[in-house]
Amino acid sequence: MNNQTLSLTQSQQLQTEGEQVIAGFTQSMMKKPEQFAPGAFPVYLSKGEGAIVTDVDGNQYIDFICGLAANTLGHNHPVVVNTITEHLHNGIIHSLPTPIEVQTAKTLIEVIPNAEQVRFFKTGADANSAAVRLARHVTGRDEIMTVGYNGWHDQYMFDTPGVPAVIAGLTHRMPLFTPADEPKIIEKIIARKDELAVVLLSVPYNRVLERPFLEQLRNTCSEHGVILVFDEVVTGFRLAPGGAQEYFGIQADLVTLSKGIAAGMPLSAVAGKRELMSRINELQVSTTFGGEMLSLAVCDAVLKEYQRTEFTQHIARLGAILKAEVNQVSLQLGVPLKVVGYDPIPMFLFAKDPQEHVKFAVPFLAEMAKRGVLMRREVNFICGAHTEAHINETIAAVKASLIAMKEAGLFDPQDAS
Repeated sequence: MNNQTLSLTQSQQLQTEGEQVIAGFTQSMMKKPEQFAPGAFPVYLSKGEGAIVTDVDGNQYIDFICGLAANTLGHNHPVVVNTITEHLHNGIIHSLPTPIEVQTAKTLIEVIPNAEQVRFFKTGADANSAAVRLARHVTGRDEIMTVGYNGWHDQYMFDTPGVPAVIAGLTHRMPLFTPADEPKIIEKIIARKDELAVVLLSVPYNRVLERPFLEQLRNTCSEHGVILVFDEVVTGFRLAPGGAQEYFGIQADLVTLSKGIAAGMPLSAVAGKRELMSRINELQVSTTFGGEMLSLAVCDAVLKEYQRTEFTQHIARLGAILKAEVNQVSLQLGVPLKVVGYDPIPMFLFAKDPQEHVKFAVPFLAEMAKRGVLMRREVNFICGAHTEAHINETIAAVKASLIAMKEAGLFDPQDAS
């Protein structure tokens, strides 16, 4: 797959129109052109089939963005399409609960460790906010700790425009990019134990967490009555069939899920023990579209497909090949690119400093697009539709792209050190 003469005329024309009629240009900040390689990267896609996407100019790419992690099985997967077709004639949303809510909840409970009840929502941010409200209610405390990205709602994005300053005093945002960050998290929990309601953990993607820290986190939260939430909006069903809880062997009090929960259909959930989850009934937590039937039916079918096809083993195996081979290519060429993190969620890093990384990542994405591979600047995703042939083609594209960048003088000899 090669787009060496990459024409983006239609993308650029649509961009001009889109900027006039869509506030902020896209529905997600992560899809803005400036997140990729502006002017040398497609802006609009028109079709997806399996692991291949086609842009509005007709260029095709192996897709490692995967709908920002939502397309776990790939685009237009038969299980998703057939389930929608089968259930569409029953309606989309009804005036009362439907049997598919019960069936899908039962299937999810079978998959997720420690889950006895679930509640469905539409976005990961919604699920996290429901978990926070529940934790505050149960503990009688107001403060929260966020580790990683947990959504765009006020309590997570307290330092951005439009959010009342008073909210900042209720949220402790803690990094977890290095082992040195770990004791600071434990210390903060202990220091705020009487005020802290919940810790939301979204694992970092630049490194693989070690079990001893997670055990300490679990024990510290338990000791001080702090609710531990695993934000598995991205990691759910990827790291293991039962997500991070199964992968690490650590049980959270609550888990939040989205993205891969319905392989691209809009759905999210909070799950946990009945003793805790049942107290949602005491709160104002309600959403009309949480019972939308097509997404629930797809969720039920997709969870069974994951188990039938050994989905997590497949994406981990391909991710491990990609990581090992790209790192070997980088070493051979003497360039600073490293693939780090979890095998099914490969993170491409040129430098630890964000600005230094972007300096290399932008031309890299442009070169990869010319060679028919669609990637993000950092975190990428393996999906069920990727094959070893796709991975091999991607490795070849990485090598050719890095050589082109090197020949263009983009790498300083000391960059690889």
